[in-house]
Amino acid sequence: MLKAYKQFGGTHRKPNIAIVEFRTAHGHSEYEMFRDYFRQEGYAVEIVSPDQLEYRNRVLRRGNFEIHLVYRRISVQEFLLRFDLGHPLVRAYKDRAVCVLNSFRSELAHKKAMFGLLTDESFTAKFPAAERKAIREHVPWTRVVNATKTTYGDQTIDLPEFTRQNRERLVLKPNDDYGDQHTFFGWEMDDRAWERALKQATRFPYVVQEKVDPVRMAFPMIDYGRLEFREMRVDVHPHAYLGKVMGCSTWLSTGSSGFSSIGGIAPTYLIDPKG
Repeated sequence: MLKAYKQFGGTHRKPNIAIVEFRTAHGHSEYEMFRDYFRQEGYAVEIVSPDQLEYRNRVLRRGNFEIHLVYRRISVQEFLLRFDLGHPLVRAYKDRAVCVLNSFRSELAHKKAMFGLLTDESFTAKFPAAERKAIREHVPWTRVVNATKTTYGDQTIDLPEFTRQNRERLVLKPNDDYGDQHTFFGWEMDDRAWERALKQATRFPYVVQEKVDPVRMAFPMIDYGRLEFREMRVDVHPHAYLGKVMGCSTWLSTGSSGFSSIGGIAPTYLIDPKG
């Protein structure tokens, strides 16, 4: 955070920090732990709701608390449901009057439509060969759901019809990580349910993506006091800081499209083979 503030051009030796998030029940926010830790390190820190912010004379503040560094913990989608582009945070951001970690530009990383660009040869034709190879090996074919023609491999296809006819190897996902829209796995549905899902996907921002066989491993679990091993789906989420991947977390799940209380974030270790 301090490195980002310095790169931004901040001049305060110990900047005042605002953790901006919508109010949560007291004692149930992980950011209360962040706030307490930052305070122990000697920084003035407050958890601030967006509706508490003011911007005047090129200073972002909450009451008498001047803010130099914002740790943004709200999504753009959540923000725009409540506020417009005249909000104090947006104005201070545009004026570069405050350093915003998790800048609004970083929201692009949460949009699955990005995969549609990466898997469309008309956009990536001039990418270096090594990058195109990495995309082919690691990014599944993806398109934004729309009534249009596009490409699949070396074929030109009508996207809605292709999606309708290839249910067994396709998945419909909401474009944004946030919100209450559902993911639809074609191989878990019948034709009628898939048709309903496709109609929903045309009314909201969705992508259609080719099925990828997930990584599965057995993990120990305690169930009603009994230790057992259960096969779980493993999803690794990279963490990027200042443009570089600096770590990751691992999410374990049953892999079912329905709700399950089994699963969650598991500790992730990188084991050095030389150690």
